[in-house]
Amino acid sequence: MNPELHAICQRILDEGRQRFGAMMGIVSHVHDGSYDVMAVSSATGIPMVGDRYPLDSVYCRQVVEQGHSVAITEIDGKPGMSLHPLYDAIPCEFYLSSPILLHDRVWGTLNYTSLDVRDTPFSAEDITYNESRATVIAGLLTLLDTEAE
Repeated sequence: MNPELHAICQRILDEGRQRFGAMMGIVSHVHDGSYDVMAVSSATGIPMVGDRYPLDSVYCRQVVEQGHSVAITEIDGKPGMSLHPLYDAIPCEFYLSSPILLHDRVWGTLNYTSLDVRDTPFSAEDITYNESRATVIAGLLTLLDTEAE
């Protein structure tokens, strides 16, 4: 990833973590059934940039399949989500993710998670905020990163 783009993603992730009270924020790139961590801000130090996971094993699979944001304040209370394969390994409770769209396809996601249940639902403003940051990342990918294609 272009160093300038990475620095901007880092700022977006740090600001988003603070805004949402998230344990971690990730910019991912999704391709060929894989979910690649491109930038991360995490209280735990994991995951790390360069980590790769099968798309079927991450919560963002739903965002990629549906092509729109997903906002959940308590995964354990959401039918089907607590049965997600990742929930046993990392029982994240709240989750907010928006697609990073390039050329009318999902290039990746901008997402935030935490082990704590979120006391209030994500507002329309929260979702719009995250979607606008995902759009910023998409625009920068187009301008700065030859790997965006």
